[in-house]
This record gives sequence, structure tokens and C-alpha cells, in this order.
Amino acid sequence: MGQVHTSRVGYRHLAIASAILACAGSATNAHDDDVRKILDNQPPVYGEIWTQGMATPRSGGFDSSNVTLLSQIPLNNFSGVNTASGNDCWGYVSSSGREYAIMGLEGGYGFVEITNPTSPVIVETISGPSSLWHDVKVLGDYAYGVSEGGSGIQVMDMSDIDNGNVTLVRNWTGGGYSTTHNIVVNEESGSMWVVGANIGNGGLVHIDISNPELPSLDGGWTEMYIHDAQVVTWHDGDLAGREIAFAAGGFSGGFSSTGLRIVDVTDPNNTQTLSTVFYPNAGYAHQVWLSSDRKFVYLNDELDEGDSVAVTTTRVINVEDPENPFFVGTYTTGKAAIDHNLYTLDDVVYQSNYRSGLRVFDALDPANPVEVAFFDTYPGSDSASFNGAWSNYPFFPSGNIIISDIERGLFVVRVDAELRPMALAQSGSLPSTVNPAGGEVLSVEAVTRDGVAVTSVQMMLDSGSGFAPISMGDNGDGTYSASLPSVPCGSDINYYFTASTSDGFVATFPSDAPSNSLSAGVVSSLTEIYSDNFESNTGWSVTGSVDDGAWERAIPAGGGGRGDPANDFDGSGRCYLTDNVEGNSDVDGGTTTLTSPAMDASSGNTTLTYALWYSNNIGVVDDSMSIQLSNNNGGAWTTIDTLGPESQGGGWNEYSFDVGSVFANPSSQVRVRFVVSDLGEGSVVEAGVDAVQLIQLTCEDSPTGCNDADIAEPFGALNFFDISAYLAAFSAGEAAADINDDGTLNFFDISDFLGVFSAGCP
Repeated sequence: MGQVHTSRVGYRHLAIASAILACAGSATNAHDDDVRKILDNQPPVYGEIWTQGMATPRSGGFDSSNVTLLSQIPLNNFSGVNTASGNDCWGYVSSSGREYAIMGLEGGYGFVEITNPTSPVIVETISGPSSLWHDVKVLGDYAYGVSEGGSGIQVMDMSDIDNGNVTLVRNWTGGGYSTTHNIVVNEESGSMWVVGANIGNGGLVHIDISNPELPSLDGGWTEMYIHDAQVVTWHDGDLAGREIAFAAGGFSGGFSSTGLRIVDVTDPNNTQTLSTVFYPNAGYAHQVWLSSDRKFVYLNDELDEGDSVAVTTTRVINVEDPENPFFVGTYTTGKAAIDHNLYTLDDVVYQSNYRSGLRVFDALDPANPVEVAFFDTYPGSDSASFNGAWSNYPFFPSGNIIISDIERGLFVVRVDAELRPMALAQSGSLPSTVNPAGGEVLSVEAVTRDGVAVTSVQMMLDSGSGFAPISMGDNGDGTYSASLPSVPCGSDINYYFTASTSDGFVATFPSDAPSNSLSAGVVSSLTEIYSDNFESNTGWSVTGSVDDGAWERAIPAGGGGRGDPANDFDGSGRCYLTDNVEGNSDVDGGTTTLTSPAMDASSGNTTLTYALWYSNNIGVVDDSMSIQLSNNNGGAWTTIDTLGPESQGGGWNEYSFDVGSVFANPSSQVRVRFVVSDLGEGSVVEAGVDAVQLIQLTCEDSPTGCNDADIAEPFGALNFFDISAYLAAFSAGEAAADINDDGTLNFFDISDFLGVFSAGCP
């Protein structure tokens, strides 16, 4: 790898100290991810340019799977600029079709021809301000670079790059604008935006480049700090033709409300916020990119790994309707590393995850990406630290991919992974409970590449005796359905789906089935004993002592800033929430308690469900929210759950508890209370409660269930002996033969028996 240069350590320490002071003194830069990057900074790993065919192999030390390294350019090979660290990268294709990588450096940018990826040529370097942060995008023949270090927008002309010439046209600043965290372009419309700048509250600021060499400020969405965004021209529905921004971040007035904002920015001077999405275990929403079909957004959170989550956790958000998005779930590599920047192309996700390098996911089912390849640019550790792969660029016509690494420079690789010909995806809703009589229809979607023929689709069902197949019918639209048979009441069923192609490929849903399967409880009915959406006053009480921020029943007024909910959970309008004031209000100086009226759980088999919002991610995050149950009208309380710093990021989440698992004999005087405290200094605490229900689950075997046909020993299998035993009972006039339970033995009982017998037992 070449020797590590240590002569710059003194300079680096000075630079780190200066950067920390700069962060502390700037409202838009004072973010924990910036400080942690500075503190994790390591010396660069210098060496010679490596290419395939060299006598010294480069594979040693770089773990990989289904990825071939074509070349590597360590940072010291970019002459004339500060090369103490690397950062962002992007790509450019000249009019002749030649391919170029743009590598972000601590002191500017390097331009590298990679048309022959095993023989890269550094064409030019452009000097810029000294900073750990540089980002660059391309529109037409111009590269536009920005930095946390200043110089505004660096406009770089690449029109003559084939002849070895890249020209810095100007460093453009204006209207007080000088520093930027990132730059965003919509190639389809030719629009450009800066985010995290020292103007416009750090929001999404539009840059007019009608003259590509002379930018100017032109409005924007400036409600709060945005860390990164993707802006696209929408093609579907009521928003067709509109320019829509998907923005990661959320930081205003010194307080975080991190999440996804979706904004109509068609008119930069009259922007419209369409929706906001919060998600569980949030740390710091860093970067987003749409799936290839634009149905989903993948969101990288830069401060959750090592804090609220143990492994790389990328969020999946459904944005088919940008005005009504919703959180779907997550995917992971299983490593501890931090996810940073990702891009999608042709149902594939290319993700740079710091110390675990480039990770490649097959997203044929975009809601459930599956890792198929990786190239780890940081040998020896996958920990949650800010070193290794910063970004990647997968959009070259050749299919080659570049990776920018903080310590090790520019990598050119080729992904050799075989993609799945088919994936199974969820179709419709999946039940949490099913009826023992069966008949519920479950569906799954088979998504295929290149007209792959699907030969069979099955639901694998385990109702107590192991998984058994049930054939699913083709609906003619790529979905397949099957009806559940009768199943024993009072138990749980487990199930998953499997499908095969004509060449023997097998896919499952979930993708890791059968080790991970779906489940549902078997109950004959659900009875709503108590339900409250808080649209009227039903007798809840608020107690406790706080300086500010007591519980109140209201329509949320805060708009989703500073940790408070932008709306209620169930869409009815009102919920209970703390300090319902837009701005800098929250729970302060004590404890506030919200207590329900008495609920009757004496009938047994009752489940309490509710939706909670809790945010405590500013200041000393050591406060908590506890949920407690009482079985004697509030005389004594049992804590059933506690939300604390590990659940700090806000967002509505549903919870449920079996009352019988808390109290052996639930009474008619069950009450629930929600206790929120702010007992420390400088901590921002916001909470919400909505959609409280007490539901009774009833289990009564269907009168025409499997047990009605399985009447001969040994039980558990339907055979000739059951038919013989039933006919004998019918001839003798026994009550057991009255299958339809109408008090009369006749042809209809025989017909019902044969129907149940034909359906079989699970």
C-alpha cells in the first residue's frame, strides 16, 4: 500500500482544532456528525497508482465479494492541492464518450480519465479552500463544487477535458453566501440547489444558472437546515411535471427534528411543503435517493449506528404519493458501519458505508433490497466510525463504478454480481389475526427480470405441525393468491411464500425465510371494548408539576419542528401532546402525567393498543417517557414500557400489550397513564399519544372447523375412519353429527361434513 506519511500530523492537529472551533461558532455547521468526523480523522494512506497487471497485487487487505478492483489512485498522486483527505466524487462523460472521475480532495478536486479503467490518467487538479468537506455535481460541461471551507460555488469548465484542459471559471459568492455543505442538481430540468449553506437557514436554496458560468441566488425552501437532497421532475399523478425535492435533515433555531421532508420546489419563490416523515431510532437524516421505480426513498442516517441501532440501518420510505408517504422498514448489511451516501440504477442500490466500503444491493423488490456484492476500502474494521468510503458514482455508461475514500483515495471497480431473476414482494396487507374457519385470502407479487417464467408459487403454512405447502393461483397481473384453510383457534400460525422459475431459481418472502417467517394470531372475533381518537373529551386527566409543556388535547400546531409531531397519528385531527406551541417550547422542569379513564378488561383476552410519539435528541438526552398500567383504578401502577434516549428521534409508532400478561385477573378498573419528564438541563422533550384502544380477542372454534370432521382416533389426520365414524354418528342420531348446529340431522349436515373433510386439516 505504500508508507503512511506522518509528517503532516502536526498540521492535521491544527486543522482539526480550527475545524472544531469553526463548527462551534457556526449555527449551520454545529452538527454532531461534523465533530465526530473531525475526531475520527486519520492520516492518509499514500502510495503509487495501482492498476490491474502490476506485479504487486492490490487485492490483499481489501475484502470483497463479486467486485473486481480495476485501479486505485492514492491521494498523494493528485499534485498541487492539499491531499490530506478525500471526500465526495462524481462523474462526467465528454461529448466523445470518454469517461472521467471527479475526486473531492481536502484542497480541491482531481479530474481523472477512466475510459480505460485499468489505466487511469490524472488530467487536472483544481485548487479550493482547505476543508474536510467538498461536494461536486455536473450539469452540461460544467462541474460545480462547494465546500464547508468557503469560496461559494466553484465553477469548473470541462468542455476541453479530452485535450487535458479543465478550467476554473470563477469562485462565485454573492448576497453573503460563502459556505455550503452540499450541492444538488436535477439533470432533467437543469436546475441546481445548495443545501447546508450559510444563508437561507441552511435550507434548499435555488441557484439560477441560466448563465452556467455566472450563478445567482433565486429563492428556495428555507424553513430549516437540510443536509442533502434529491430533486427530480415528477412524472405521475397530480404532481406530474412538478419539480419535487426529497430532503434529508431538519435543523432549525438550534434544534433538531431530523427526518424526510418532501417539498414542491417548481417555483423556487413559492415552495410548498407536501409532507414530512419521521422514523424510529432516528439520529441524523443524512442523505436520500429514490428507488429506480420512484416508489420508495432510501434514507441514510449518519448518527444512529453505534447509538440507537447496532448495525448499518438504512430506512425505506414509500413515496408513491409524495403527499402521503409512510415509513416501510429498514435493510442492513449486518455490519456495524455507518451508512453515508447511496445511489440507485436499474434496480440496484450502490451504497458507501464508511468503514465497510461499497455495498451493492439487488432491489428487484425495492422495499426489501438484498446485498449481493461489496468492496471494503477500509481493511481491518467495520466499526461505526467516520473513515473509509465517502461516496460512489455508478452512472457511467461502461458500468464501471468509482469509490471515493477518505484515507485511500479513488478506486475504480466493476461489479460482477449476478442479479436475481425473480423476487417475491408483499401484495396487499398481511393480517395480524386470522379466523379459525379459514377463508382469508393472502397474496404475494412475483417480480421478474426480462420475462422470466414463473412455474409455481406456494404459501408455506405452519399451524403447529411444521410448514406445509398450499398452491397459490395466478391472478394474471403478477400477483398470486391462496385462501387460508381452517386452523386451530387460540394459537399462532407462521407462514411464508416461495416461488420457482423455469430454470430452478427459488425466491422467498420474506427473503430470509424460513428462518424468518410471518405470523398471525388465530381468533374468531375482535371486540372493541374501548376506543379513543381524542376528538372529544372522554375523561382523561392531566396531573404533575412542570414549568412548561403539560399534556393537552389539541390539533398539532408545531409543524414537525424541534421534535414535535406535525400531525396526529390516525388522521382524525387531535391527539394528546406536550406543549402544543410552534417554536421553542417543550416539556421543562418537571413531570407531566396523562391518565385514562377506567377501562373494563374483566372479560379477559384483552389487548391494549396505542400510538406514541417521543423525542429527546437535543441537549443531555437522559430523560424518559414511561407507560404504566393500573388494575385497581389507579391505586397501584405497573410500568409496562419505558422510552428513553434509545428511542429519541420522534415519529409515531404503534404499541400493543396483552393485559393478561401484566395482571393475572384483569379488572373492570384498568387504567393506563403516560408519564413524561424533563429533569435535566438543556434537554428538549416532546411527546404524543393517540389512537388508544382496548380490544377483546375471542376464540371459539368454528362449527364447521377441522375438528368437526376429525372425529375418529387417532386425531390429527382425516381419513376413511372419520367418514365411517361420522356416518355411524349420523345414523345413531348423535348430536356430534349435527355439523351445522341447527338441531336437525339431514342432508345439509352430510354436505357440510364432506366439505370440511375435503378441505382437510392443516
